[in-house]
Amino acid sequence: MPRLSFPLHLNLPYALERDPPAFEDNAIKYPEALARHFIKAYTKRGDRVFDPFAGLGTTLFVAEELGRVPFGIEYDAHRHEWVAGQLDHWTNMVCGDAGAMEKFGFPKMDFCMASPPFMRVTDKWNPLYAGNPKQAGYDRYLKRMGVIYARLANVMKRGAVVVVHADNLPGATYTPLVRDLSFVIGKTMRLESETIVQWTGRAVPQDYAHTHCLVFRNVKP
Repeated sequence: MPRLSFPLHLNLPYALERDPPAFEDNAIKYPEALARHFIKAYTKRGDRVFDPFAGLGTTLFVAEELGRVPFGIEYDAHRHEWVAGQLDHWTNMVCGDAGAMEKFGFPKMDFCMASPPFMRVTDKWNPLYAGNPKQAGYDRYLKRMGVIYARLANVMKRGAVVVVHADNLPGATYTPLVRDLSFVIGKTMRLESETIVQWTGRAVPQDYAHTHCLVFRNVKP
């Protein structure tokens, strides 16, 4: 079990700067300010920034805006096409399974920030297997997440920082997703801190006052 340090606290504006594509809404993206904060904190111009769960590309767009070189993976073909079509480094964007990242020929990365698909304890549909009923259940989800981040360690430079954005999920059965991800990913990477981000501004949703980011360091040779 990884050792947790006291969480850090941070205030950031809640503002979604880029309009979503017509086939999506903004439910799957975090504010650009979140990516901007961590990319500035842990990288310099020219560094390679990786997101294996690219979604609507927030990490990649901000990385390119800041003079970093974005690389990413997105399983959904529509999202992949939409994101790649707006990147200067569009050839660095792969449509595929994050679990196969070692097969895509990526160079070693300097930094990673991602918001992996969330899953509740009570859910059967496993987003990491596109809902395959043979892979249903939260336990299989966590096991697969551990495998994906173990493979990510082979794509990252030694000493590189990996930021994982996650939320605990309320409901009839509470899902401590932040804690659970810290455990499974912490088996192959060193958990250095947890940052609790308090959103500020008029656009903050009533049911989303804060979020969490786990900061790991790749210690694999």
